[in-house]
Amino acid sequence: MKFNHIAIIALCSLLIFFGNSCKDDSAIDGDFKTKAKNIGYIETNKTMYKIGEDVSCSFTINNPTNNAILEIKEVRLTVKNLTDKTDQLRIVGDPKTVAENVIVQPGNFKTVDVNAFFSINANIPVKTACGIFVEFIFEDGSKTSEFGTFFRVVDDNTLYTYKIDVDDYQGLPIYKLTGGMSAEFGVEKALTSLGKGISHTWFTENNNGPYPVWASVDFLQLSLQKTVAMYNSVLGGDKVKLKTVVLGTGVPSIPYISTTMHAAYLPIHFLASVNSVAEVEAIMDHSNKHVCASYATLGYDGSMPDPAVAWIKLLDLPEEYRKFIEDHQVEEIILWGVEENVLGETWAKKVIRDSPSGEFGAGSIYMQYTGHGSEVDVQNLKKRINDYDLTALEAETHIPDWESGLANNQTNKIISSIKSKTSVEVYRVTAFGDMIHIYDVASYLSLSYLKKNGSILDKITIDAVILNEYLTSNPQFEITVGRIPLLYWQFVPAQLTIDRIFNGYLANTITSYYPGITLDVLKTREFYLNSNYGKNELESLLQNYGVTGNIGIRETSHDVWTGNGNSFCEVYAWVIVNIIGVEQYKQKHIQSTSLTIEELESICSNIGTNAQGIHFVKY
Repeated sequence: MKFNHIAIIALCSLLIFFGNSCKDDSAIDGDFKTKAKNIGYIETNKTMYKIGEDVSCSFTINNPTNNAILEIKEVRLTVKNLTDKTDQLRIVGDPKTVAENVIVQPGNFKTVDVNAFFSINANIPVKTACGIFVEFIFEDGSKTSEFGTFFRVVDDNTLYTYKIDVDDYQGLPIYKLTGGMSAEFGVEKALTSLGKGISHTWFTENNNGPYPVWASVDFLQLSLQKTVAMYNSVLGGDKVKLKTVVLGTGVPSIPYISTTMHAAYLPIHFLASVNSVAEVEAIMDHSNKHVCASYATLGYDGSMPDPAVAWIKLLDLPEEYRKFIEDHQVEEIILWGVEENVLGETWAKKVIRDSPSGEFGAGSIYMQYTGHGSEVDVQNLKKRINDYDLTALEAETHIPDWESGLANNQTNKIISSIKSKTSVEVYRVTAFGDMIHIYDVASYLSLSYLKKNGSILDKITIDAVILNEYLTSNPQFEITVGRIPLLYWQFVPAQLTIDRIFNGYLANTITSYYPGITLDVLKTREFYLNSNYGKNELESLLQNYGVTGNIGIRETSHDVWTGNGNSFCEVYAWVIVNIIGVEQYKQKHIQSTSLTIEELESICSNIGTNAQGIHFVKY
């Protein structure tokens, strides 16, 4: 789920583009969406149900006309399977009549409360998203069927938000992420820093990508609440002083800014797994009514072969975050990410909805095409999104990078909300021109923090360089043992990655902080490949560049806590327990001083050129 900042231009020229695939905004299939909708807001009594439970709901029937009376002979509810890939929108159970001879005056509405209209039986698989469709039968026999909302069938093991478990390894906290991707990874790493521990990347499903988080309509609210609760637990209470909060996308440098500024990281979006556009529409409706303004991007990730995934994105400061900021007496917020027009995964089509919104407006949904609309791209979407062919889309457009980018509209609204709802100072740090600079800043942050706290950490030089592929890192440990990171995306050619060390920014940046570490001296230091893809080629290239120091390579395909001691995170934990000492490790970082906002501004000014680099803005 990432860009290739150099190779993507060449890749684009090889892709087969679709022509105009817009669909007319008219009745589709006669059974899914209609041009004119009469159903108003609909809610079930719960958002998730277990086998044996009954489903109740309430909805309104609207008459938006000025002079015509709406007369409906019969109103029925039908439940359809939004998850089953073998039978598109299969009806589950019998339709149930819930109202008859309904008359709604012009401009008015009628509320229908329905108790126990559907029971969850054992034939419905766990994790299934069940869509509720409202069918109207009119006096002349005509019918319309409108999608209302969905609920999910769950059991005690269903993952419906990401989670971060905390285990104890001989007194050292070990943080273990399940679900989510880059943003949730950023929370895990910030918790690791605040908790003075070690963490892995994330548990994988069948050795592929992370476990799917099966979203309910209140997914955003549950994710916000989960995030705040985890921080309060690690901080030791909901009133503990915390000077700095980083708010943004989960770019790979997030763990480094949260570590070096002793900050919490609050994601600006969360990753949901779905099998239909309908689910995302219902999540949008619920989020914009009950949480705050938000929009979504929907697509797929190659490492997750079964579901589609959607980033549910904030367009405002939610109450959960506002209260967190107030409770912890936060003084400064740093908005962190990639600017709107930076090259990345940006090719998309906007879903046509019944309530149109402006560009990146509240409730809007964008279908993201990783392969720019190629045949393979569309087939990947169809394989994961059961109602893809039933969904009306606008012509192609471009969005901010769907995982890393911040829309201008989004940035402006959130900053305005922060300033109106809190008393904190607000700053923005964003990459422009080339996304790679938001990766590069991690090296500067580590060097600055180590230089500032060298005497406390008992580390006055640079011992190693560590190449952290997307997404792997343990910044607090790396800094403790004098390892400076090079963050990179693993599908960029290995030669370009190694060039960034010796012919690019890293060697010169290290020398600027530690003049004694010249290029020749750097080659005698250790190098660590926290890598999987292409690690043998990276090792060979390091040797070709004249590296004589030891080259350590991660043995496992993922940096996951396995229990066998081979992952880098497990090696780090062993070193802390057996060499550094757990209490000494914790005290080093308790006594260390965070970087200041002025030091951060100075760092940003040294990255890139006038055409590309890092913008630092105070509001």
